[in-house]
Amino acid sequence: MRAHSLPRRVRSWLTPALLLFGAVLTAVPASAQVYIPPPDDLIEDLPVLPSAIDPGIAPPAPPPPSAPVTMTADEAKAEARGLGSTLRGAYEGLTQAPGAAGQIPGYQDTYPGQTSYYTNSEAMQSDGAVAGWNSEAYQTANSTTRPTVDITRGDLSRATAIEADPNAYLDGMSADGSTGSCTPLPPGSGAANTAEWTCHVGSSVVEQPRTCTRSLAVAEWNDTLYQYLCVTAAGFDGCASLAGNAMCHKTASYPVPEYGLTVDYYDCDSPVSDPGAYLMGTLPKPPPAGAFQVVSNVYRCNREGIAAALTFDPVTGTPLQYLTGLQQCGSIGSNASCTATSATAAGLAERSLCKTWDFIGDPFGGGSLYCLEPAVPEEVYVCTANVAGMTAESSISKWFVETWTDNACAIDLGSCTYASEQCTAVNETRVISGVAVTRPCWEMTETYQCQTVVGGGNDCGTLEATAGCSQTREICLDDPPRSDGACDVLERVYTCPIPGTVQEPTQYICGGDVYCVNGECEAVEREASDEFKDAVVALNALGQANAEFDEAALTLFRGTRESCSHKVFGLSNCCSGKGIPLLTPWLCSSAEKLLDEKDDAGLCHKVGTYCSSSFLGICVTKKDVYCCFQSKISRILQEQGRPQIGKPWGKPKTETCEGFSIFEFQQLDLAAMDFSEVYADFMEAAKLPDEAAALVQIQQKIADYYAAHKP
Repeated sequence: MRAHSLPRRVRSWLTPALLLFGAVLTAVPASAQVYIPPPDDLIEDLPVLPSAIDPGIAPPAPPPPSAPVTMTADEAKAEARGLGSTLRGAYEGLTQAPGAAGQIPGYQDTYPGQTSYYTNSEAMQSDGAVAGWNSEAYQTANSTTRPTVDITRGDLSRATAIEADPNAYLDGMSADGSTGSCTPLPPGSGAANTAEWTCHVGSSVVEQPRTCTRSLAVAEWNDTLYQYLCVTAAGFDGCASLAGNAMCHKTASYPVPEYGLTVDYYDCDSPVSDPGAYLMGTLPKPPPAGAFQVVSNVYRCNREGIAAALTFDPVTGTPLQYLTGLQQCGSIGSNASCTATSATAAGLAERSLCKTWDFIGDPFGGGSLYCLEPAVPEEVYVCTANVAGMTAESSISKWFVETWTDNACAIDLGSCTYASEQCTAVNETRVISGVAVTRPCWEMTETYQCQTVVGGGNDCGTLEATAGCSQTREICLDDPPRSDGACDVLERVYTCPIPGTVQEPTQYICGGDVYCVNGECEAVEREASDEFKDAVVALNALGQANAEFDEAALTLFRGTRESCSHKVFGLSNCCSGKGIPLLTPWLCSSAEKLLDEKDDAGLCHKVGTYCSSSFLGICVTKKDVYCCFQSKISRILQEQGRPQIGKPWGKPKTETCEGFSIFEFQQLDLAAMDFSEVYADFMEAAKLPDEAAALVQIQQKIADYYAAHKP
């Protein structure tokens, strides 16, 4: 960008700064991209400055004579002011005196040879780098151990406050300045020790678990296959009912030419009633895929040690049958393949054994036996394997099929998500069709997480109870907003102290900072200027504009849109804010972690917040949107330049972080911008005049003078 394209007020401000501090520019780090425009009024070559002759410094004036006894306080004050004005006048022309150039460290009399950079500004970067590394001044300026003084605009405002009302800070001073009170200074800018914290009030979406079950249904496979034979001939179709039946399929066909007919064979899944179809027989139908076979052995035994006994009628007690070869139960009950059941369930007849009998009536006249002591009822077991030493009452081999059936369940899949599944009936054995069937799981319980809207949510209690926190604003997160103006979810923003930081200590002005004569004191007048710092920052801003110029879009200082997420009324928070560590870094993406680092470095501007996901109109997750730039200066130019030209930030949901057009940048007034945030960065790059150290020396000389002239 050439100089004639800049606003007039910027060029007129930069030219004097360049002429006064041209010798210092070589000490600026080579990484800064700076373009120096030529002066508008450069018509002829500049005259050669006088040779570097040390003009010397006038000897200090003698100390003021002791004030006569008859001198009044006003006269003493006037004399002191006169003396100060005389000394100021003696030194005002020092920079214009012959040989003044010799007082500038590192100055060379080849000036203005450096004007060659007016038409070849690109050479400044390489030449400056070479000169910097070979310069003691550059090495001193870039030393990490040298002392620096951070003078901010906040410090200047404190000095202005004292200048406006010095008496408010000088009460109680003695005539010689040796005693008096110290008055606290106005608070300085200091480092930020507060940050913004957010909380939420209103309706919240909570997740509640709900369950549904699925049951395993097992049934015996006992389908029958029906085999039919039929005949077809000219004028006769005995296979019509079989050929047209969906439950039947032809398996074979044999023509009989000598009789002019054909014999067909069919297998059917169900019976067919047709005189023309002849049923040859039935077969068990082969089990389908997924069916399983269970072998069932039924054992009956007793624990009374009875090997032979009569059975009896439990109602009348009369004997029924004499049995031998009765088996003992032993350890069959602990056999893993056996399951206890009842005789009826196992398909056996119920019976009762008798241990002791008695005879009732006349043995010769029609008496009868009566069971006096019944035995303990027999036990019946169904086993899927043979039990050694025992004979099975019955042995059955059956095929079974199984299907899972969903039980009745009121789950809305629109608001519920599947979470997990667990078997709640494990390895049970059940008797089905007289056979003990064991399956790994008979019932599955499915768990769902279902979202429900609950009112009255409020997680602001902690911030409200924290000392030093104050609410600054509220933001409605409803998207879209309600038509009646109400808000379902409010975000409250609080300003709170950052944990671990301390308030800047109070500073005072005391007797050493005043000049006193006969009990009347005045503050030492000091004037500070930040024009040099403003000029350096502005120059860097122009260099940054050259580096960030987008040739495709013809814009300057374009940012990148970045965002982080925060669950409303939840733990997950990837938007900590400047100076605050992430609360849940393990839940944040790498892009969100990088955004937090950029924000802490001062490269990002927060555009705002919007609701990124909702349920039934209630915000569940919000997003904070930032525009991040390549440097602090780019961010400051965007933040302070947009209000100057009436270019507001867009809505958080749609902001694209576009840059300035060339026309928009030409309208910016850099002189009206506050660059105090980046002064410290430039003070590390160039050693500025140590005005504060000089003032300390002056104060010490005044104190020494009064110490030597005490009465």
